[in-house]
Amino acid sequence: MARFDHEERRLPTPLTQGDAALLAAIVQSARDAIIGLDLHGTVLSWNESAAQLFGYSSSDMIGRPISRIIPYDRRREQERLLDRVGEGSHVDAFETLHLDASGHEIGVTVTASPVRDHAGALVAASLFVRETAHARSKAGSRWPHAITPRALGRNILVVEDEALIGLGLAAMLENAGFDVIGPASNLRTAMALLDRHDCALAILDINLGRGETSAPLAQRLKDDGIPFFVTSGYLAERHPAIFDEVPTFAKPVRSRSLVAAVQEVLG
Repeated sequence: MARFDHEERRLPTPLTQGDAALLAAIVQSARDAIIGLDLHGTVLSWNESAAQLFGYSSSDMIGRPISRIIPYDRRREQERLLDRVGEGSHVDAFETLHLDASGHEIGVTVTASPVRDHAGALVAASLFVRETAHARSKAGSRWPHAITPRALGRNILVVEDEALIGLGLAAMLENAGFDVIGPASNLRTAMALLDRHDCALAILDINLGRGETSAPLAQRLKDDGIPFFVTSGYLAERHPAIFDEVPTFAKPVRSRSLVAAVQEVLG
């Protein structure tokens, strides 16, 4: 909750007593979409106007990355906004495009502010979003619904415990025009990246060292309908069952083969 300092002493009221329920009610009834984010872009709060504007309920969005409503070509813009708020700066109103639940682009004006706790520590960001007069795009616009993994086209998660191999895979993909999430060297980091970013496809090393495998991540990807490939030095019979019939690239991975396979899936 933002900190408010008053020079004058006022009579006690629900607001000056810090009535969180009343403040929450004010946010919920506001005409603007008001969205709370952590500093990594995960949605913390989502008011009723946001639900009406974007077509997602609060249960659909809280705990999910804000990139769900950001067109792919606006992702860098959103990252810069969070960087500025993370530095303690306010971001004045600017016009941009967001996506609603049906995949339509919406012209919006966005204002962002840092949120500090009672000790003054910067803990979150608040976004105020208002629809502009621009017409909404027709279904099937250039930037389709961000939550559809294969529609993202360029976001690829790389999981590889050997740093040089991970950097090599990232370079292969970036040189081919894809955007790389990671590389992540362990399961915990990979899961956190998947929480924070929408992903079109993943490239997983099976063995992540110290007895850890990427099988739990593979299961999550499968459940979410996100395709994935495997890079491994394992013999086929040693693969965890989740990797059965998954496209596998033996190490060292050949750039041309990997890029061609990715392009075949993502187009």
